[in-house]
Amino acid sequence: MRPPKRRGEQLAILLITLLSWGSLSVLALIVGFLLYKGVGVLSWEFLTEPMREGMRKGGIAPAIVGSFWVTAVAILAGGLIGTMAGAYLSEFTRNRTFKKTIEFLVNTLAGTPSIVYGLFGLALFVTALGLGTSILAGGLTLALLSLPLLIRNAQEAFSAVPAALKEASLGMGASEIYTFFRITLPIALPRIVTGFVLATGRVLGETAPILFTVAAYYLPIYPKSPLEPTMLLPYHLYALITSGVNIEESYPMAFGTALVLMLMTLLFTLIAAYLRYRLKAKYRV
Repeated sequence: MRPPKRRGEQLAILLITLLSWGSLSVLALIVGFLLYKGVGVLSWEFLTEPMREGMRKGGIAPAIVGSFWVTAVAILAGGLIGTMAGAYLSEFTRNRTFKKTIEFLVNTLAGTPSIVYGLFGLALFVTALGLGTSILAGGLTLALLSLPLLIRNAQEAFSAVPAALKEASLGMGASEIYTFFRITLPIALPRIVTGFVLATGRVLGETAPILFTVAAYYLPIYPKSPLEPTMLLPYHLYALITSGVNIEESYPMAFGTALVLMLMTLLFTLIAAYLRYRLKAKYRV
């Protein structure tokens, strides 16, 4: 027989349950509110045409395309560097003091305000490297913003691989590099993909860094090169609710833009969940 639960344990379970349902309720309210306010704006025209008449009519297609461009650059650059750094910290560094120092710096960067990354990207990518206000400058700035998350996620993913598998590979004469690419990386890949999704969600919704490096206030054309500025959904949403003579006229467009931004994040999450499922099935992890 199970021992009877103590009053403190019952209260703790009740509190955790209430907090969990409370969090889900807040999320449901936010999603429901955006659906209620924004679903009436969604249409094929809204998703595929540029904005017109000072952003009060038309669609948001240039902002959608620009957001995809900048997010792709950020995740490709940040994912590559973050995964390599996480692998080094987890698998190849032997100096404990150096490792702890790097981890401390990564944690410090994680708490740095995004506006600081925007100013740094302006100074480095836009001015010093001469990239100008462009997709490349904005994507690299957001890659720096996502690095702390990607590094820690990759480090934890590699550390979670059973040590017995690595030791067996090394014991059979395989090198550390061979063991990493044939054993450690495939097993850790599903968790790394999850980290990419989390980073994508943060990058997609950032406004401050892109304000200085890539975002255009009103540029209703599609970008043709990574060295051009572009409109992006977060800044476009900010502009809709803060600029103009009659802001109330822009509210439907703003809620529609917010809903599209949320749906894009959901789409990335679903794609990553599918990829993670396939990878786990392939490598049986």
